[in-house]
Amino acid sequence: MTGNSKLTAILFFIFYLVLTYFVFVHQNMIAMYMMAIGMLLEATINLWHMLTHK
Repeated sequence: MTGNSKLTAILFFIFYLVLTYFVFVHQNMIAMYMMAIGMLLEATINLWHMLTHK
């Protein structure tokens, strides 16, 4: 959902593209940290959007 923002969607796309790169070069711990951060950021943005736009 990313708060219906094109900029946020593009930033997350780039973030997950970098994450995918780290997976393919076997940097699994960095990838796991990035995945956890990305999932938390997405959940936070979605929660913020849901609570502020009634």
